[in-house]
Order: sequence, then C-alpha cells, then structure tokens
Amino acid sequence: MALVEPRAPLAEPTAPLAEPRAPLAEARAPLAEGRAPLARPAPLSRLFLLQAHRDPQPLPWLDRIGQRAVAWLRGAVQRPVPRLHRRALRVLAAAQPLFALDEAALRAELAGRALRLHAAPLAETLEQCLAGGIAAVRLVTGLTPHPEQVMGALLLSEGGIAEMATGEGKTLTIAIAAAVAAWQGRPVHVVTANDYLARRDAELFTAFYALCGLSVAAVTGETPLASRTAAHAHDVVYTTAQDLLGDFLRDRLALGRQPSPVALALLALQGAADGAQPVMRGLHQVIVDEADSVLIDEAVTPLIISSPRPDASLQAAALDAVRLAAQLREGADFTLKPALRHVELTAVGKDRLASLTGSLSAFWRSPDRARELVGQALHAKYLMLRDQHYVVRDGKLVLVDELTGRLAEQRTLSLGLQQVLEATAGLALTPPAEVSARLSFQRFFRLFPRLSGTTGTAQEARPELAAVYRQRSVAIPTHRPVRRTRLPLRLLPSEAAKFDAIVAEALAVAAAGRAVLVGIRSVRSGEALLARFAAADPARAAGIRLLHAVNHAQESAIVAEAGREGGITVASNMAGRGTDIALAPVVRQQGGLHVIIGEPNDYRRIDRQLIGRCARQGDPGSYRLYLCPQDDVVRRFLPAPLGAAWRRLPAGLAQRLAPALLVQAQRRAEGLSYTQRKRILEQDLHLDRTGF
Repeated sequence: MALVEPRAPLAEPTAPLAEPRAPLAEARAPLAEGRAPLARPAPLSRLFLLQAHRDPQPLPWLDRIGQRAVAWLRGAVQRPVPRLHRRALRVLAAAQPLFALDEAALRAELAGRALRLHAAPLAETLEQCLAGGIAAVRLVTGLTPHPEQVMGALLLSEGGIAEMATGEGKTLTIAIAAAVAAWQGRPVHVVTANDYLARRDAELFTAFYALCGLSVAAVTGETPLASRTAAHAHDVVYTTAQDLLGDFLRDRLALGRQPSPVALALLALQGAADGAQPVMRGLHQVIVDEADSVLIDEAVTPLIISSPRPDASLQAAALDAVRLAAQLREGADFTLKPALRHVELTAVGKDRLASLTGSLSAFWRSPDRARELVGQALHAKYLMLRDQHYVVRDGKLVLVDELTGRLAEQRTLSLGLQQVLEATAGLALTPPAEVSARLSFQRFFRLFPRLSGTTGTAQEARPELAAVYRQRSVAIPTHRPVRRTRLPLRLLPSEAAKFDAIVAEALAVAAAGRAVLVGIRSVRSGEALLARFAAADPARAAGIRLLHAVNHAQESAIVAEAGREGGITVASNMAGRGTDIALAPVVRQQGGLHVIIGEPNDYRRIDRQLIGRCARQGDPGSYRLYLCPQDDVVRRFLPAPLGAAWRRLPAGLAQRLAPALLVQAQRRAEGLSYTQRKRILEQDLHLDRTGF
C-alpha cells in the first residue's frame, strides 16, 4: 500500500466558472472532530459487516467480445446521456431558489430534506436532495456545479461509473453524491487512489459537509489502529482501498469467520469474547474515485493480513538461494518469460540444482521446495529491478507501485520472495510473515450493497466493470470543447537516442514560453533523463523538477510549479492521477502544457491519464509519445517474431507501423492482466467457500 508524507493540499478541485459568493466566515470544525449526527432510524450498524451478500454468478460463456457488444447495445438503447442531461437541468433549476438563503436558513432546509430522504424512496427525493447539495457547494466555495458535474452526481447516487474527463471536477461531483448518500443514515466510504488524495479531499470538503449536517474524516496508512474506530464513526470517510479492506479483514478476524445471524447480532452489541470490537460501522455505499485504478489495476493482487513469524531456517535458505541462483545459466538452466514475469527451470537446470543442494541443510532435501525458492531468487535477480520495482531507503527495501509511481511502504512480497529479494540487494532480512486472512478487491467491493465511481479512463475497462462488478459506465461529455493536439508518435532506434530527442523537444517547447511535463516509468529513467538535460543545457537543467517515488514528499510543491512559463517537469505516474497543474496566463496564451510520454505504459489507460494533464477545461495543450524497441512494453508484450521482424524494417516503414504495434502490445498486456485478475477472483471465491 503506497503511503505519502503529509503535505499541503493542492488547489481547490477544478470546477466550472460561476458567480462567486463570499465564503463562509465562521471557523470550521477540524477534520477529526465529530459532529452530532442527524436524527436517523436505528442503523443496521455492524450487521452489514458480515452480512452474506450473494455474489452474482460468473458468466463463463460471456467472452470479452460479447461483453463489448452487450455494453454497446445497452448504451444505444438506453441513451443515458440525454436523459441525465435533462435531469441535471431540472436539478439546477430546483437549486436556484436556495441560492438566496443565508447559511442558517440553508442549514435548516438541508436538514429537512435529509429527514424526508429517510421517509421516502431515493428515486422520489434524489433530485431535490442534489439541489440542496448544489446550494451548499455554492455557499461554501462560491462555485456553481455545471450540468456535467450534476450528471455525474446523479449517476453516482443511483449506482454506476461516471467517465468524466480529467479536469472536469470529479472531486466535487463525488462530494455532492457522498453527502446525499450520507443523509440516508448509513456509512459512506469514498475510496481514493492514495493516502495523499484521501487527506486532501477530506480537508477540502470539511466545511461543505458541516453545512450539510455531516462529519467527515480520512483514514490512511498513517492512522493509528486505536484511532480508526473513531474515524469510521463519521458520516463520510475518505480512505484507500487497502486501508478499507484491511480494516474489514481485521474486523472479520476479531468477530469470527462467519457467525450465525443471532451470534452476529450479539457480537455487534457486545463485541467478541476477548473484548475485540469491530472498527467499521458496516458496508453500505462506496464511491470509488479513479475507479479503473482501484477496481481494475489494484485487483491484480489480493490484500493479505499477516503477522511476523521468525523462521531462522527460511532466512538462511534465502541467502543460500541467492548463491545458488548465481550459479545457474540463462538458456541452459532456466528460461525467462518477461511478459509473465516468470522464471522456469529447465530439465538440465533441475538436475544441476539437485547436485548443488546435495551438501546443504535439511531444508533443501525437498526438490519442490528447492526449485520454488531458487526460482524466486532468479525472479528477484533478473525481473525485479532496483529503482524501478523497488528502492532502498534507510537500509530497508521498499516496493514501488509501477501503476502509480508511488512507494508501497506497507506492502511486502509473500512466499519467501521478500527475503530473497532483500538478500539479492544485500540487505538485512525481515522475519517471514504468517498469513491470517486474505481477500481480493473484486470480492470485497462486490460485498457493498451500493457501488459507484468515477474515472477519466473507463473506456478500456468498461467490459470488465460490467462483468465483474455489474456496473454500467456512462461517458459524461466535457463542459467545454477539448483543445488537445496529438502530435505524431516518434520511433527512435535506441533508448539513448530517444532520451536525446525528448530532451531536445522539451527544451525547444519550453523556450517558446510553454510548460512541459515528461512522463517516465521509473526512478532510474528519471535520473538518467535529468542527467541528459544537465549535459544539454546546464543553465536550464537547474530549474527542472523531478518527481518520483523517492522524493514524493515534494509532490505538492513540484506540481504547483509545473505550469510555470518555460518550466520542465519530469515525473513518474504520480503526476497522472488526482493532480491539477495550474497554467500561468502566458503559458495558456502560448499553447498550454505539452505532455511527452517518454516510456509508454503497459496499459493505454495509464497513458491517457498522463495525457489528461494537458488541455483541461478548455485550455490548449498538446502531447507526443516516444517509443523505442527497448521499451518495457514492447520488449515484454510484443510477440517475439513480430518484434524481430519490425526491427529489421526500414526506418520509415517501422515508424508507420509503430502506433499499431504499440496498441497490440498494450492490448496483450491488458489481456494477460485480465486473466490474472480473473484467476485471483476464482481462487478467492474458492477460499471463501472452503474457509480462510
């Protein structure tokens, strides 16, 4: 789970231009302070925690092509966008009379609407409640949500995935929908992509929720276990998927695997026999920000609750495995499958390993155990790259989330791989851990009676969101026309030539008065690119900012300066989600932000997130993608015969084929990832039937 240091929040969420009003003058309650809850019927409370929600049965006959066809036909028949737009206009019209109310009168009006929401179905009162939320937003921030934001709030309130382009104000849309959901008297969780966004968004909307008669808190990796119960008692809780699922699993361990309904009721009232009390108030509604990242990308790995269990024999074996791996030869003793990140011993390698382990301790007498551990050592040596997959900080190994570019400080590898990787890096070994509980993110989010979310890149994930989560995705139109220019992809023969071309283009664009954002995938690439900037233009290189997992504490300061005139920022995928780069007026006049994708990602959605940093809310902008045969996505996922033939083509023909081949490589990566997520879900359902 990636954690970040506390830092100042970014600017207020991007929202449409509107008639400003004076913000509230009175001081607002601090973030962690609880507020008196609204009068509400007795909640089912912790009964939701372990309630047996029936999962939709899988549809093995519905392949991915069929999923796309069904989604297209459903969208064509329902035509949700015009209907949502008409309803959004009605909501805005209903909010107009509330704009004249002062704070006290509006607070009373909102309390009355919240009470009516208890007594009537959501469908009958939703539009009036959303109108009240819009009036509260306007009074607190001085901004009036535009129709497209209201369309998103309607969809979130009824359950669905709102695809809203970057910069369209998703954060504000979520806050309005969360307030309406919390008025129903049940807990509401807002899941963000990382701890930084959870803290930031909860702080930004404290005053808004207070006006609505609601309290808000943030639960992050830094929240102590002793404080989590109080934090989860708030009406709206901003958190991450890892923290939310972690608290859920700890509660299940405290309360027991699957108690009977009668025992569950007693546990909810009295706690477990050992005095343990559940931390969460239950599962009711969750709104997932960056839904594709949380529901799709994070779902590749299940979350595991474990506790240290020292094992001297395993730690010694990890050191032996590293020495044994160094004696094996690639091609003869083992083969590498980079696309699958898999190492496989050959028949010759198995025999050689048996001869090498003959004189070792009793731990190595099992051939299967020896092959597994040495295979992990080979994986760590050849497939886990320092400053890309992990970093060493303060003498400890910290994993890097490749999809977000952030440190995953509380995440460790399992099955002995953590110790083998530490031994490979020459670090002190941490004690092995014993698994107490595990659950996949797919299984967990399907437990919520109501699931909704937003993202700027749902298009590629639409079939999977429908098949796994039974969620429809609706593309909300942009508030203003998009003025983004796509420049032709550039293919270079080597990584060195590619980096030189990126440096030349970035310096030229910055010299014209624009701002430049260069996207890279690893700490190593960022440092290498910065060195080339220093060699090409030492004077300008001093002002280039580098943002990656190691210096994540400076994120807000670096992003705040990324839109300055002539500014160049080199950043990992950290700059791809939840950040808003404000442009200086002269930058906007000269053509806006220019985004360079220096290393294409495995998934097209990740590239689109980075591209979305430019041309926001009608601003001008442009982007270009660079590619070379050594790029990770090409090397791992383009079929070897096709890749070899492509490299032998004349430069002009290879350039013309490069975009199509990149798409093919990324689609293959997405397909393999989908298969892996499907396998994890199937394993999780099997474990759920048979017990932890």
